[in-house]
Amino acid sequence: MAGALEPVRINVVLSADVAKALRDLIPRRKRARFVADAVERELRRIQMEAALDASAGAWQDADHPELADGAAIDLWIAEGRAQLNWDRYEGV
Repeated sequence: MAGALEPVRINVVLSADVAKALRDLIPRRKRARFVADAVERELRRIQMEAALDASAGAWQDADHPELADGAAIDLWIAEGRAQLNWDRYEGV
């Protein structure tokens, strides 16, 4: 069984324009890492988008009347800050 960090070779088909740009811009021995990084970044973006879609509507204003307007939000922040033990940060 392949480990998570063990590289696996796959075939990917690119358009001629993308392949040319890749060859022109990325040095020969760095292309595989470049493609792997780009795919990993895009997969993380897709996963984040799916998580955001899944959580859409989770926040309901009716459930948080203490945050109804700007003044209420300012009060909530001030109360939260007052609860912090700022003494532990003295001299930092």
